[in-house]
Amino acid sequence: MARRYASALMEIGRREGRIEEILAELLKIRAMFEEYPNLWKVVSLPIWPLEGRRKVLSSVMEKMEFSEAIIRFCDILVEKERIKLLSAIISVFQNLVDKVQNRVRGVLYAPEKLKDEDFERLKGALAKFMGKEVVLERDVDPALIGGIKARIGETIIDGSVRGQLDRYREKLLSG
Repeated sequence: MARRYASALMEIGRREGRIEEILAELLKIRAMFEEYPNLWKVVSLPIWPLEGRRKVLSSVMEKMEFSEAIIRFCDILVEKERIKLLSAIISVFQNLVDKVQNRVRGVLYAPEKLKDEDFERLKGALAKFMGKEVVLERDVDPALIGGIKARIGETIIDGSVRGQLDRYREKLLSG
């Protein structure tokens, strides 16, 4: 169901030439609901009257200057009792946008915080390796001992000392 809504939103984005803008708005909506969990309860729980939920969400979104298309989209989700799918819709939409934009997302793990220039150099190397734009988050994993590890989409690149030790151990045990 989330895929159907995300695909419809992608079609609107293509038609209006606003795919990236719609993605930005969806991420802003996610952040809004994370920051104001009571707002999420009001619009998502059917214990509140439907018209009241629609008015509250519409009013908040107008004040936060969301586009008419996104306000209408969220209104439809509330009306059809599908607003609880919003997080899944956003994830699917982000994946569709990334595919269209030849982009992948991932996480770069290091045993300590990397300097910005090292992070950018590694990001560039990973983009060249993947043949796509790479959007990376950083994460510190002290268990790596040294080196780095990256998870990009379904691909794991393990250049950590821990990974090398594990591979060496496997060779010794199988050998």
